[in-house]
Amino acid sequence: MTRTLLDRRRRRLGITTGALARMSKVPVATVNRILADPGKVRFEHVAAVGQILGVDFVTARKMPVERVLQDRVLVKARYVAKVVQGTQGLEAAGVDSVGYQKLVDVAAKTLLAGKKRKLWDED
Repeated sequence: MTRTLLDRRRRRLGITTGALARMSKVPVATVNRILADPGKVRFEHVAAVGQILGVDFVTARKMPVERVLQDRVLVKARYVAKVVQGTQGLEAAGVDSVGYQKLVDVAAKTLLAGKKRKLWDED
């Protein structure tokens, strides 16, 4: 079986079909059809899935996989830092902007060192 461009990118990014469906707001069954044969699915669904995978069908450009991963790491790291900051704020030990940036940096390094799948889990 030949893998499509989108399925190869999905695998390289380490994203599950469930996470891809959730993030693109496309049903799982449709995502599976897109990954098997995108020519048989409505274009807007293919474009939504492609956007999450770093493929822009309007301009016919692919973002490097490393860039997609780095962008996702930053989004996830900022989320983690905000959760930590919020928890510390409740304990009256809030974090200043320098501390917040350190939290983001540590979270990003930890996420990059771990399994890719964790990047795509629900926040």
